[in-house]
Amino acid sequence: MPTVSELFQGSISANEIVNNDPNLKPEKSWTSELTAERAFVGGSARATLFFEETKDALYSQVNVAAAGTVATIQNVDRIRTLGVEAAATANDVLVKGFSVNGSITYADSKITQNDKFPASVDKRQPRVPVWRAHALASYTLSSAWSGSLGVRYSSRQYGQLDNSDPNGTAYTGVSNFFTVDARVRYLLTEQVTISLSADNLNGDNYWNFHHYPQRTYAAEIEMNF
Repeated sequence: MPTVSELFQGSISANEIVNNDPNLKPEKSWTSELTAERAFVGGSARATLFFEETKDALYSQVNVAAAGTVATIQNVDRIRTLGVEAAATANDVLVKGFSVNGSITYADSKITQNDKFPASVDKRQPRVPVWRAHALASYTLSSAWSGSLGVRYSSRQYGQLDNSDPNGTAYTGVSNFFTVDARVRYLLTEQVTISLSADNLNGDNYWNFHHYPQRTYAAEIEMNF
């Protein structure tokens, strides 16, 4: 549903202009999926086929110009998404305590009708990548020591309805990414746990409108009494 501010409350603040539209309609979606799942000793596997058709999708289209940033809320007549996802999880792989899980998703999501912005027709829905995947491996060495290593991937994305932002690695852009995250946990006592972690360990330079953090380290002490 469009909000009250999107319908009636346009605004001008500093160098940002927000255009409202009192004729905005609520989104309507037909969503369906077909899933097959198989459980086996120590894990499971799943495959999902999904489809969605959305009418009057609400989008805030942001444009950066010399005069400032202009955000326009509009209805997109029709967006069609068809895709498939495969996922699996397995425990005690090769050695006891070593577990892995992951998924990979393919999505063909395109704007099929947009009378208010014809240049966007047959373009990809903003911020929906064609490919997305993740994997996580964890190992419990003992009752005290455990660790995990995860990877995340997304293919090229767009931020504009007409896909006119080919450079995703810049302000207002949406880029592809591949990141590696790691974490080690040590149970010092029954009440005290120490953890060390690193996010984006490989230092990938990626964006989603703004620049995401690069390599980030964290240390934690958790005490339960």
